[in-house]
Amino acid sequence: MKAISWLLEGDISIQYMTHRDLIGSDGITLSQMQKRIPKEGFGAKFLSRQNESGHWGSYYYQPKWTSTHYTLLDIKNICAPETLKPCREMISRMFDECMNEAGGMNLSKYNHPSDICVDGMILNYASYFCKEESRLVRLVNHLLSVQKKDGGFTWDMNSDKSDPHTTICVLEGFAQFQASGLQHRRWDIEAAKTDAAEFLLRNRLFFDDVDKRFRKLSYPYRYRYDLLRAMEYFARQNNPFDTRMWPAMNWLQEKKQRDGLWYLENEHKGKAHFTMEEIRSPSRFVTLRALYILVFPEQARTRAWTPLLAGFLV
Repeated sequence: MKAISWLLEGDISIQYMTHRDLIGSDGITLSQMQKRIPKEGFGAKFLSRQNESGHWGSYYYQPKWTSTHYTLLDIKNICAPETLKPCREMISRMFDECMNEAGGMNLSKYNHPSDICVDGMILNYASYFCKEESRLVRLVNHLLSVQKKDGGFTWDMNSDKSDPHTTICVLEGFAQFQASGLQHRRWDIEAAKTDAAEFLLRNRLFFDDVDKRFRKLSYPYRYRYDLLRAMEYFARQNNPFDTRMWPAMNWLQEKKQRDGLWYLENEHKGKAHFTMEEIRSPSRFVTLRALYILVFPEQARTRAWTPLLAGFLV
């Protein structure tokens, strides 16, 4: 409860997500809070960075973290209202200006194949803000057509081996497409999600990968894969507990500090619009996700999760 009280002292977006994910507040309360996100704190700051051309940064993918693409992802991830006009307008422009014949998206200023990792992120925020956009189905068809035999996805179209970064971005895109109530190729998407999740689990969530950032607490995720992000995906999808998650679950428990909070350990290099949280300090974004993963998802009430919760709640 101390951690929840601390979360409720944070940005309005954190307050909203705490009420939604941990407290279970009613729809009226959530709606009233969500309407404040574009007007206060982080949401207002992101929107204030939009320039006269409509873009954030100089173009859809330039410069990296302050571009239109990553700013739209940031605004979606702080749960701004789905009806937010500046986001809806730029996503519509993006489909007009960037969709290629194959159904992927080219966010550069030059002819270039689409990047599957970027396509997954676009599906994520475009399905959220513009679920009525008819061209979403072309993007879905494209993503389904490029799944690799190992079950995952990769940005490298010449490779038969998937990578975790692209795979988690596509999984989140498919998940949001379905969460928005869109039914196109429903069972194909379910099968693709199952195979992609198995790719991650078969590799033990890349727990022992040489990239040490996989085992560091980071936020925002950007395009980068890590254990926290993977476990958040599984929790939000209500995936049944799998014993191959144990190393990641134990890792996350061990990251909790004596004050009952989780600290930000890493930020992905690059210029950002502004700093939301400081490294080596308590992180509300990380703590919120850790609590959601460890305690509150529906699957935590099943027998498979009971031993974990018994140890966590002592």
